[in-house]
Amino acid sequence: MSPELKAITNMPMSDLSAKSGGELLKLVDEVEALMEQSRVLREWLESAIACKYVYKASSLRAEMQQEFGFVQFEDGEVKVTSEIPKAITWDQTKLNAIAQTIREQGEDPQSFMEVEYSVLDARFDQWPEVIQNAFRPALTIRQGTPRYRLAPNRREMKP
Repeated sequence: MSPELKAITNMPMSDLSAKSGGELLKLVDEVEALMEQSRVLREWLESAIACKYVYKASSLRAEMQQEFGFVQFEDGEVKVTSEIPKAITWDQTKLNAIAQTIREQGEDPQSFMEVEYSVLDARFDQWPEVIQNAFRPALTIRQGTPRYRLAPNRREMKP
């Protein structure tokens, strides 16, 4: 980081805004480059964390018979939280056909699905099984991108 960039947070706004457009552009470009470096470093670090904990998290998920959601475990002074969100997609062509069938049966398809033919997971889960079965051919559930969070394990922290 350049000395000029390090100094801007201590610089009066009037002094910073008095800089030339070229000087400001140079600072903006430097900030953008640092942000990109930070993004790459964060992704690399998150990959290392996932590599370290994927087997432990997978074992816990298998043991709990839990494909999605959160699992937590400890690694010394660190509490690890692993999340695998659901990534739900709906086949638009099939949902369109289902909407037509609902219409033909005298019902309003919008009481079952959103206008753009998506279905809220929580709503789907509350339907009677016969309605769920009609929609299942249009449903695809896959795992979203796993995420890991590390936090201090309060029990291991020393005063």
